[in-house]
Amino acid sequence: MATFPLHRWDLVIIGVYLALALAVGLKVQGQAGTDRVSYFLAGRGLPWWWAGLSIAATTFAADTPLAITGIVAERGASGNWLWWSWIGVHAAVAVYFAGRWSRSGVLTDAELLSLRYSGRLAEGLRVFRAGLYGVVINALTLGWVLRAMVKIVSPFFDWQAWTPGLVGAVGAVLPAGFLGSPGEALTILSLLALVAIYSTAGGLRGVVLTDLIQLGAALFGAGWLAWSAWGAAGGRTGILSGLAEHYGPDHHVLDFFPDLSGGWPSTLGLGAAMFGLYLVVQAYANLPADGGGYFMQRLNATRGPRDARRAAVVFMVVQYVLRTLPWLVVAVAALVLLPVGHEASALGGAGAAVADDRELAYPVLMGALLPAGGLGLVLTSLLAAFMSTVDTHLNWGASYVVNDLYLRRYPDASDAEQVRVARWSVVAFTGLAVLVSAQIDSIADAWTWLGLLGAAIGIPTLLRWLWWRVSAASELGALVVGLGCAAALALTDLGYELRLVLTAAASVLGLAAGTVFGPETERATLDAFLAQVAPVGVWPGQTGAARRAMQVGLRFILVAGGVVALMAAAQGAAFTGLGAEVVAVGLAGAAALYAGGRGGADEA
Repeated sequence: MATFPLHRWDLVIIGVYLALALAVGLKVQGQAGTDRVSYFLAGRGLPWWWAGLSIAATTFAADTPLAITGIVAERGASGNWLWWSWIGVHAAVAVYFAGRWSRSGVLTDAELLSLRYSGRLAEGLRVFRAGLYGVVINALTLGWVLRAMVKIVSPFFDWQAWTPGLVGAVGAVLPAGFLGSPGEALTILSLLALVAIYSTAGGLRGVVLTDLIQLGAALFGAGWLAWSAWGAAGGRTGILSGLAEHYGPDHHVLDFFPDLSGGWPSTLGLGAAMFGLYLVVQAYANLPADGGGYFMQRLNATRGPRDARRAAVVFMVVQYVLRTLPWLVVAVAALVLLPVGHEASALGGAGAAVADDRELAYPVLMGALLPAGGLGLVLTSLLAAFMSTVDTHLNWGASYVVNDLYLRRYPDASDAEQVRVARWSVVAFTGLAVLVSAQIDSIADAWTWLGLLGAAIGIPTLLRWLWWRVSAASELGALVVGLGCAAALALTDLGYELRLVLTAAASVLGLAAGTVFGPETERATLDAFLAQVAPVGVWPGQTGAARRAMQVGLRFILVAGGVVALMAAAQGAAFTGLGAEVVAVGLAGAAALYAGGRGGADEA
């Protein structure tokens, strides 16, 4: 693969950013060390817009723009509905779950099980969820992020030319191929050590403050590269004519919605209805269906239910509108500048590696189009994206260890001891991430099973907030039957998409069995949950449930529809121009999002 050497100003910019990130984490060390609430929830005092932007920074992994570049090359812009479908889950969080999470007062989503259910089974599920999400899923995610970073840093950081002796020493210590070449491993391990230092010292407040810097750098860098690629491809006219020239006048690269009758969804072997069902299931299979995890951590770090809801809305706007557009511009421009099938002759031969991996078009365009200084800024944006993902997972994983595992064993641990365990947990997760990344190729199938696990527990995760009859036995039944079905289907030739849908269907049967034959939640526990969280749905003694449910449903439609309209307007403005229709769609989307995001009186 072609390499693009960094100039002096590039290195200065990267160095300044890394020093600033470290300084911020160390600056708030004292505020984070009071107790576990200050360490993991920033004392529940984060401004709502901090929390929303921090969530957006975390979901911006360094390899996300590369993945989108590959998706657009294979399926066009509409291929992104494989993750745009998550809008439904995030809209539900914004209008319903965010305020309820804040009311619950829990520190982790696993703790909610003790608040919602009663009995020993509830406590067992809490420990299981903490171990699964806090350790297993967290370690896999961190390991995957580290390995993905190799693809990004390899064209730019030439340690062999800078310090050949150090590279030789690292190569002598690390196993062959560990995190790529010795130079690539040196880059990633250095970044990881820096993240571990400021995450350990500053707790969630330090993580969020660095997230704000990182998101700003990431958006600026993505915007700069998009502008450069746009100009290099000849602007709107050059892009439209280039797409027609290379892919025919009837290409579907810029279609916003996929063609369900003959487009790329047909390659999945699913009909239109089954494809729609698959999008719904995979959305809650890949995300906590109720906005749990690090999403919930940020929401509960705000000052109250209204701020939590506002944070969720801010996240949606950044996630799907502001951030998606520059990535999409680069991905489409790459199809013109590096035409599929003719990559080797493009950009003076620099695009040769893209022929085997279209995702590499993103870093190749960085190196080919950006000047000295500009390359440093955009590369800094990807380093920032990597660091914001890692720091969140380190802090979030440690919260399960302290709150749901350590304190179950040592309930009388002092505040100082809890913070000490938290900091050592961050260090331990750092080491675990490195070990997992070294084995990530051999455990790639684990991601398939994690998706199937999400399909099995997604529906009971939702229903626990809506129906009093759902119990700990319901969740256990859904988990056992769902995963049993997934194991049986693994012996067949069915595609992953169909197996995911069938696993979700089987989990409903298990949920029903657990609900009917398992013990109910004690009435005192239900009454306490109802009084504290104020859920909507079917609950004993609750009045006006139908009216409140209709209000939540209407706000959901407004928020989800508003975000989709804003996305369509942004894409239309970029590639077709700012016409009356585009403006009308954008204004309608903004109005719908504002109306739906305001919330109800019960969420004040």
